[in-house]
Amino acid sequence: MVEAKSLSLQPQHIDIYSASWGPDDDGKTVDGPASLARQAFENGIRLGRKGRGSIFVWASGNGGRSRDHCSCDGYTNSIYTISISSTAESGRKPWYLEECSSTLTTTYSSGENYDRKIITTDLRHRCTDSHTGTSASAPMAAAIVALALEAK
Repeated sequence: MVEAKSLSLQPQHIDIYSASWGPDDDGKTVDGPASLARQAFENGIRLGRKGRGSIFVWASGNGGRSRDHCSCDGYTNSIYTISISSTAESGRKPWYLEECSSTLTTTYSSGENYDRKIITTDLRHRCTDSHTGTSASAPMAAAIVALALEAK
C-alpha cells in the first residue's frame, strides 16, 4: 500500500516520479510490484499528467558486485518505467552496474573511489558530496526528462 501511495501521489501535480528503490541487490532476490503498485503504475500512465501519462524513472540497481541482474527487478523491468543506469567518470561501466535489456540510458554517477561523486542533500537535510550509484543517476535522468517536457 505504501508503494502504491508513493507511485500515485498527486498525479494532477506530479508529472515525473523518480525512484531509487526496489528489491535487494543481492543477486538472489527476484521481486517486483505487488497488485496495488501495479495498479498505481497503470492508473498513472493512463490518467497522470492530465491524461498524457505519468512518467516513472527508475534506478536500475547497484548489485553488480553480487552479480545481480536488473531483469530480476520487477520495478526497473516494468513496461511502465524508464530504467536508468550509471556511467563512471571515465565513461566505463562502474563496478556496481547491473546490466539488463530494460536499461534505457545512463547518466554520470561515479565508478571508482577517486571519481567525483554527486553533490546533493542527504536524509538529514545536510549537504553531501558523496552520493553515488544508480540512485544518483535516476534523479538526473528525471531532471533531463523534465527539461525536455518543458522545452516541448
